[in-house]
Amino acid sequence: MKLLLKKALPTAKQFAKLVAQQTIGRFPPPTARLTGKLAKDGGTPVRNTRYRPWAGGPGGGLRDWTGSVGPAFRDIFRSGIEGLPQSRQKEFAEAWAKFCGCQHALMLPHGTDALRLALAAVFDTDGLEYGGEVIVPNLSFIASATAPLDRRFGVAFVDVDPDTLNLDPKRVAEAVIPGKTRAIMPVHQFGQPADMTALRAIAQQHGLKIIEDAAQAHGAVWETGPVGSLGEAAGFSFQSAKNLTCGEGGILTTNDPLVFERAYSLHNAGRTLAAGSRWEHATLGWNCRPTEYQAALLLHRFSRFEQQQEVRARNFQRLRELMADIPCLRPLSVHPGVRRHGMYMFVMRYQAEHCGGLPIEEFLQAVGAEGGPFYRCYASTMATQRAMQRVQARHPDYIRVLPTPVADQAAGEIVYLSAGVFLGTSADMEDIAAAVRKVAAHYGGRR
Repeated sequence: MKLLLKKALPTAKQFAKLVAQQTIGRFPPPTARLTGKLAKDGGTPVRNTRYRPWAGGPGGGLRDWTGSVGPAFRDIFRSGIEGLPQSRQKEFAEAWAKFCGCQHALMLPHGTDALRLALAAVFDTDGLEYGGEVIVPNLSFIASATAPLDRRFGVAFVDVDPDTLNLDPKRVAEAVIPGKTRAIMPVHQFGQPADMTALRAIAQQHGLKIIEDAAQAHGAVWETGPVGSLGEAAGFSFQSAKNLTCGEGGILTTNDPLVFERAYSLHNAGRTLAAGSRWEHATLGWNCRPTEYQAALLLHRFSRFEQQQEVRARNFQRLRELMADIPCLRPLSVHPGVRRHGMYMFVMRYQAEHCGGLPIEEFLQAVGAEGGPFYRCYASTMATQRAMQRVQARHPDYIRVLPTPVADQAAGEIVYLSAGVFLGTSADMEDIAAAVRKVAAHYGGRR
């Protein structure tokens, strides 16, 4: 016990930094920081993040460890039951299914696992032959394409809506090939639900299935219901950057008991959901079982997830208001069908013409020097990624690229703020807007 306490104590350097943050960080910052010389040129930054760090990830203090997480981990460790029979995983899955308005959920090691098992379970395929084509947006994380390819489905890259950057239903309708197209995989991009009303109508017209990529949309709600419940199946991610995380993890949701049974068998080496012998394998399957430690961490963090989302929502809205008069960064529109945004990322499109033509990388460097926590997002479309081009060269029948001018342009413009920043304060949002405003004012007149 003494050794554990000793290890928990901060070093002298860490202690000094903490003291500085608790003292200097509380002093009112000088007003000169808002104007004048840019920080990259020797001026005072809008926010000195050494003393005023931004809010971060899930974190957790000593109280969280001693009161909940530590005892749970200890119980798992001492019991020796760290995997099957998955009691904590089942507990979390039941809670998540209810949260998403679903009958079933299956916890998995990664969000990509959730997507590929969802496809395999919905179509009852073993992935040993070509499965048809899945329509995906050309602007997304690459797992939206690699998951179908892993199960030997082809992918059709389709353009996105210019206002939301979600899958454009008009382009989806144009992309359908009867007899070849099997499914639509809408990505609820950056926490905003895709237009599921229009996409569902297209799916019903052509007899297609919908597998939601909800990796970024924890808690988001469309006009017809929560994401995760709007298709035949859905996949969520609990990777370390997500609003709810256990470092790595995922979950599949569905309202179809047969899809759930198939997915369970796929994730448990082909064993059936009904109790059976350890050595009996009814279908082709894999070991995609997560650990009880992941489930314990998710159960703890899920207990405060809604509270955190409320904080994020207030700060999201506040920043949208503050950014309204800064033309060089344009926040994405929110579709009127969205009842609740998942607030995974705050994404904006950089308009260089309103910042003296400054290239995006130089803009990010200038704002970063002012303390603004901005980053590039999807600097290229999926179809132009080397991985996809290699697949297309070797297996041309598996890749179809439709014209995607909106996605192509957006890939050179979009920047984001991470969800962790929005666990801060309204004053934090004012500093973010001030950093952008200062840089925009400096370069605005340059031609």
